[in-house]
This record gives sequence, structure tokens and C-alpha cells, in this order.
Amino acid sequence: MDLQNPDLILVKRLSEHSCSYFAVESIAGSDVVLTDIESGGRFNFAKPKLEQLVSNGQLRTIARRELPTKLTFKPLSTVKKPKAETAEDVASKKEMQRRYRYVQGAIEQSVPAYTEKWLTPYIAQKAAEINDSGPPSWRTLAYWNKAFVESGWDKHALMPKHKAKGNRTKQLPQEVHDLIDEVINEYLRTHTVMRYQKVYDQFLEQLDTLNAERREADLVELKPCSYRWIVNRLQNMENKVKS
Repeated sequence: MDLQNPDLILVKRLSEHSCSYFAVESIAGSDVVLTDIESGGRFNFAKPKLEQLVSNGQLRTIARRELPTKLTFKPLSTVKKPKAETAEDVASKKEMQRRYRYVQGAIEQSVPAYTEKWLTPYIAQKAAEINDSGPPSWRTLAYWNKAFVESGWDKHALMPKHKAKGNRTKQLPQEVHDLIDEVINEYLRTHTVMRYQKVYDQFLEQLDTLNAERREADLVELKPCSYRWIVNRLQNMENKVKS
């Protein structure tokens, strides 16, 4: 299976009379992004996992010319040909993997606490193991671990901050969702009258603090949600209480 072939289409049978069709949008190392030709939805797979799905018959391959007529004439301009990795992409993925090895190792060794006492000897041991001449400080590793766990164990949360542009999504990161929940819960605990702007201001203040920590750990800064997003969230909560 040649994932670089722009005519390659992957097919997933949903029922006897229904299938979904996917085109390869991009390839970055072992990560492959597929686009649902009909809905435009995007799905991420590790290349070995994708090959396994094809091998066991959960996905099958066809040529673009074999698409059903209703899809053959559907604009496919949103489907991009795979792009070759740049030197910056390779360097960033290498750095992400280096950080992941530290984080993964600490988790596997069940480090008792992410403090200087426990992390300093672990970092020295791990740096020697992977031949790393520039190991992180214990504070930096503690924050890498925090970012990794709060992202749902997604190692892309460890991508260096200068690659932020290539890792943005339309959805809010889990860290931002969690911060919004914390701010709203704290506000409701200490106030009886809801002031939308006040909640949003407190959210922005807390986000600034969080981003200062992320900059120190060389992680991408988190973007705030809009004021309207906060208002909608609070109004939904109020409506649930009333009902």
C-alpha cells in the first residue's frame, strides 16, 4: 500500500449498503491523517495501525476512479497531497520524542513524586541511558509530564513551541477545557451573581499564568477561547439548573 499515491482511497464498510471513503491528507513520519471525502472529517492514525487495519480487512483500498458517482464529482479540493517533511519537522519530532522518553520513563518507573528530590536522580539516570547531553531540569520535566497527562496522554502535547502553527486544531485543547471548568467552579463557589465578563477576565488571567509555565518548559502556548464561548457555556449551565 503506497500512502504517497494521490489516487489511493481507503474504504470502510459501515453496513451492507453503506461505506465511508477516505483519502490521505498528510503524512508526518509514522503519523497519517485521513480525510473523509464525503463529510470532510479528519482522522489520525499511526502508520503501522493503518496498515494493520488494511491487512485484517477492516479497511480496503481502491483507486480514486472507483469512487461512487456521487463522490466522483464531489469537489475534492480539501484533500491535500502528502507533503514531504522539512528539516524543521524532523527536528521537532525528534525533540518531541526525546521529551516523551523522559516522561514515559518516569511514568513506567512510578516516580513517587515530581519533586527535585525524586526527579533529579531519575533525570541523570535517563540522560545517561539515552546519551542526552542536554537533559531537562526537574521543573521542566514535571511540567512536561503535566502537559502530557492533561492532554489525554497525547505525546504531541510535548511538541516544541515553535511548531505550534502546525499543531493547532479548531477544537479547544483539553487543558483549556479543564482551566475553564476550574475558573467557573471557583467563581460559582465565591459569588452569588453571575458576571460573564468577570468570569472571562479571570479565565484570561489564569491562562496567562499557565502559559508562563509552558514557555519556561518550551511548550506551545494555549490560545484562549472567545468571550462568546464562555457566555454560551455559562448560559447552558444556567438553563440546566432552571430545568
